[in-house]
Amino acid sequence: MKKLVGLLAALALLPSAQAGELAHSAEYRLRYQVDQDKDGVSGGKGSTNDWKQRFKLGSTFRSGEKLTGQLTLLHNSTWGHSGLGNTAATYPVAGVTGDSELAKMDGVANGENLVLVNEAYGSWMASNELLIRFGRGALAMADGRVIGVNDWGPTPNAFEGVLFTWDKEFARFNAYGVKFAQLLASSDPGPSVSDPEINSYGLNVDWKTLPEFLKMVNFHAIQVNVDAGMGAANTAVQTIPQESRMRYGLVVSGDAMNVDYRLTYAAHTGKYTNYSGAPSTTTDREGSMIDAEFGYRLPDWMNSRISFLYHTDTGDKDGATDNKATTYDPYFYERHDNAGWMDIYLWGNLTYMQLRYTMDIMDDLSFAAQYLIFSQTEKTGSTSAGGNAFAGGAAAATNATEDALGTELDLAVAKKYEGGLTITARAGMFSPGAEYASTNSDAYTQLFLEGKMAF
Repeated sequence: MKKLVGLLAALALLPSAQAGELAHSAEYRLRYQVDQDKDGVSGGKGSTNDWKQRFKLGSTFRSGEKLTGQLTLLHNSTWGHSGLGNTAATYPVAGVTGDSELAKMDGVANGENLVLVNEAYGSWMASNELLIRFGRGALAMADGRVIGVNDWGPTPNAFEGVLFTWDKEFARFNAYGVKFAQLLASSDPGPSVSDPEINSYGLNVDWKTLPEFLKMVNFHAIQVNVDAGMGAANTAVQTIPQESRMRYGLVVSGDAMNVDYRLTYAAHTGKYTNYSGAPSTTTDREGSMIDAEFGYRLPDWMNSRISFLYHTDTGDKDGATDNKATTYDPYFYERHDNAGWMDIYLWGNLTYMQLRYTMDIMDDLSFAAQYLIFSQTEKTGSTSAGGNAFAGGAAAATNATEDALGTELDLAVAKKYEGGLTITARAGMFSPGAEYASTNSDAYTQLFLEGKMAF
């Protein structure tokens, strides 16, 4: 904590210490969530409640019109988490003697006291058309459904590398190079790599010169290269297969006469080879997804909007038996608000339909309701669990003859106050489908309350 105070003090002194500008922004949010029968068993042990908070501090440094620096700090904590274990030998409970256990409650060893540097990058405006950004920072591509910021979660996505933005009158080009991981050399047979890494290179294009009925046309292409290597020094065998994969996709959206629409398509194809086996195995890896939405606005009726969304992505019905993996890999997409507000599922072997209605009751009060129907794309494939997994994520091919995962109903109200305060209340109910066993057939309900202050 002393280090944090010292850092903030140094930031406050910077404007007087050098010629330049310094701007701050901050956000504090507090969330209360109640999960009832999360295991699908009425009256069981699947009910919890949590208070979670996050403080986000952003500082922007400017030196003239050419140089900019960004620093973003995060502090996350869950009320009541002490960082201790869950046994009588570590908790200061009745029957435990001595001061060592009580000393652990001083907060020094508690990981939730730590401050995380989420972004730290510099930007150079090399010309009127070219901007170069280098360091660690957020990156969004293809309307967030391929690479998103994921600010809803405790820690937004951040990538380390270089981003080039070339802004022309007809289009904006973003090219990047990112280093995901530095690996250790593998002792397994296979290609000899002295400096194994995981790297990615991408191109994102947004067209500007468009007809009136089009608001967005975006194309992206991403190459991911993975060297065969080990992820830890004490691992005796290769844990990271060699892989080369290309991702690509297109986003088109627009509106006309109170009608709006959007179509997002993304796919990936490539191969990965595992050299730790005898003999080595090579697997084709491919997948795709379509996410389409159609909406209609009634501006004279409290600015209402009704929309229908359809999403489907590929699954794998054969597993690894045919050396071909076809389950869609969703990459770093925006997870919340894609597949429901309860965050039960992630993309990958998932198909769902969503009907949503929103309206502005007043200028500072809004209401939203949505209903979703989930199913597995392939009955025998597995579906990934989200942050609020129902029944422990038991939807991974629990019933190979069924594909109905269930339905979700969400209701939300948001109220804005002067000064930057927003309070959101939400209720959700998930009704499990035939995919789940009869022992997990009860509805899962969730209550959510958030207060957010923007400074």
